[in-house]
Amino acid sequence: MSTITIHQTQLPIVEYRGQRVVTLAMIDQVHARPEGTARRNFNEHRGRFVEGRDYFEVTADEIRTQSLGQAFAPRTSRGALLTERGYMLLTKPFNDDLAWEVQSRLVDEYFSQAKPPLLPQDLPGALRLAADLAEEKAVLALENEQQAKKIEALENLFMPGETVPQFAKRLNGVNSQQMLAYLIEIKWVFNAERDPDSSPKYRVYAIPRDKHWLTEKPITIRGEGILPFIKYTPVMLEEGARRLHDMYLAEKLPMKQTWDGKFTVSKFTSESPL
Repeated sequence: MSTITIHQTQLPIVEYRGQRVVTLAMIDQVHARPEGTARRNFNEHRGRFVEGRDYFEVTADEIRTQSLGQAFAPRTSRGALLTERGYMLLTKPFNDDLAWEVQSRLVDEYFSQAKPPLLPQDLPGALRLAADLAEEKAVLALENEQQAKKIEALENLFMPGETVPQFAKRLNGVNSQQMLAYLIEIKWVFNAERDPDSSPKYRVYAIPRDKHWLTEKPITIRGEGILPFIKYTPVMLEEGARRLHDMYLAEKLPMKQTWDGKFTVSKFTSESPL
């Protein structure tokens, strides 16, 4: 595998499906970022990247058969390859002087220098190329179909003012009664009530608030013989709805035992209970 030197950093030249790509580890290396920085940013915003356009996910078999071994650590079971577009999206928040220089040089000296693939010179090679192109076309069509379904689902996803259980009820198969316990587990919310015999008082952690995943709706409770008090209810925000939907597709949410295995979102209507 050939190499290229960018800002005193030697990088392997990695090509996949006729274009130059970079790994997450290469991005950390050339941008002088701590190991794992690019992967963390990629995973955090994964829903914004389109597979087949911004990145490719390759398996261990592909790493072995496509001569990608030098691009990944030994025994890598699965890895991500970012295209030029994906690389620019991922490093968009990098605003230091080094980032500007590296981005410019990678575009000019790395991505733009990819050689066009050689056309086969015999019939067997042409048939293999045709078969590969047909397979890639079928895969792309399936990915586009899946992306269209996801976009359609996202259009029905968010309703301002919904609580977490209300939102979860519209996700087919999710056990909405266990959602607040799950959000406690992943540290989105916590129970501020110290008395185990009293009803829980759910509050939202600072990080989910800062990331616009959840907010709190204050409600004043009044009753005969008691002093008025404020109860806080965790309420969904649009970015949080998208993040929980990604968890739903990854089967990370608490699911009912009777779930039929279908990922669908019920559209909110004026008759839907709030």
